[in-house]
Amino acid sequence: MKRRVPLTRRAVGVLIAAGVCLIFARGIGSPELLAAAGLLVALVAASFGAVYLERPSLRVDRITRPDLVAVGGRISVEVTIAETSALPHVHTEWKDRVPAGLAGSAEGTLPSTGVAGIGSRRRTAEYTVTALRRGEHELGPLGLTVSDPFGLVVRRRDVGGTHAVVVLPEVVALPEIPALTASRDGSTRPSSLHVGAGEDDIIARPYLPGDAIRRLHWRASAHHGELMVRQEEQRNDPEATVLLDTAAAHWAWPDDDPSYLPAFEQAVSLAASITAHLVDADYRVNLVGAGTEELSREISARSASGGLRSSPVGDMGDALARGGQHLEEDDLDAALLDLALLRPSVQPNRFLDLSPVIAARRSQPVIAILGDVEEGDLGELTAVAHLSPLPVALLPAGARRRSIELLESAGWRCHVGERGASFQALWSGTSGPATTTLAPQSVGRGGRGGQGGRRGAGGAYVRR
Repeated sequence: MKRRVPLTRRAVGVLIAAGVCLIFARGIGSPELLAAAGLLVALVAASFGAVYLERPSLRVDRITRPDLVAVGGRISVEVTIAETSALPHVHTEWKDRVPAGLAGSAEGTLPSTGVAGIGSRRRTAEYTVTALRRGEHELGPLGLTVSDPFGLVVRRRDVGGTHAVVVLPEVVALPEIPALTASRDGSTRPSSLHVGAGEDDIIARPYLPGDAIRRLHWRASAHHGELMVRQEEQRNDPEATVLLDTAAAHWAWPDDDPSYLPAFEQAVSLAASITAHLVDADYRVNLVGAGTEELSREISARSASGGLRSSPVGDMGDALARGGQHLEEDDLDAALLDLALLRPSVQPNRFLDLSPVIAARRSQPVIAILGDVEEGDLGELTAVAHLSPLPVALLPAGARRRSIELLESAGWRCHVGERGASFQALWSGTSGPATTTLAPQSVGRGGRGGQGGRRGAGGAYVRR
């Protein structure tokens, strides 16, 4: 921040008074008035030198609480300014730069240091911002306006660097879906290891990383001196694939700012909500971004060492064919973090290489969150539906009728979000029959079914 004239109104008044004294001193020959004029000018000059000639050492540190927050959450920011100066500053105003994805007042006045503040000192300011958009946002730099003890001269400067704040997509609680419950229960079969009907007859085995805490057998653990889990059933962990369309062209409305696509933001939030819901329902979730190598990710795979890994995926088929890459409850935070940093792809997305993704786990439900996909961009979507027992496609209001018809004829259960409907309503609809009922705006300029045209009005999933 820069100020063309560093003098305050008070300084201008002092200089005017000095000029008047000088004029009268010359007119009446008064040495006292001449001395007064010189003193006033010297005062302004000294203040200017104190503010502009001194080069104090400044360091700005920020602490944000909490470290991660979802859209709609509040972030408390503590700014600490460490300064080493040979002169006192009586008045310092500060203003932190807040990006468009955050909202809040980040300005105020730091307490005066006075003469006692000469040397090293630390001053702290606090403010609160509200998260408006997911993603990584940069706070700073900090703008300081410093004045001399007499308030005659001001200096404005930007100090310190920036501080990254990550906003996670909003996660909405979703209702239980009977079809998914049946799929989950169907993957569990009784074990042949039962040796009796009572709890004492249940065979236990040592605890392994990834075993659910609720399966711990406390009596056996106390007997063996190590954690043991129940072996009363052999459970094939249910799996599900969540496929997110990341192509910017499929989510762009005519009047949208290319740097921010509201429909895509809602789709990311829906993907996060569905993923969290499935993980909470004991599913192992494969979360896949269908797009280019730069932005398509298989999120939160667990490496052999037990750590978390988020790897870019160019060829989704090769990536998932390697196996062992799932999203589990411990990985959910990492998945949300990756979704927070996901950007829409500017490259065309034709949904190629999907067959290996779905065929690798034929018995799992597949939930595809799609944008306004053109008929020619459906790619392998129409060919892989038969590989899943429950292929569900969720589309925004305004999606092309012809594309939906092709998806349904291929076996996808398509559900189109209505304008004003909540995520919960759209998700609940997956338990019922598929529907292709669209709003009138969904018919494009290209003729029947909206082929060859874009939407005439915006529409997408709506949170609440």
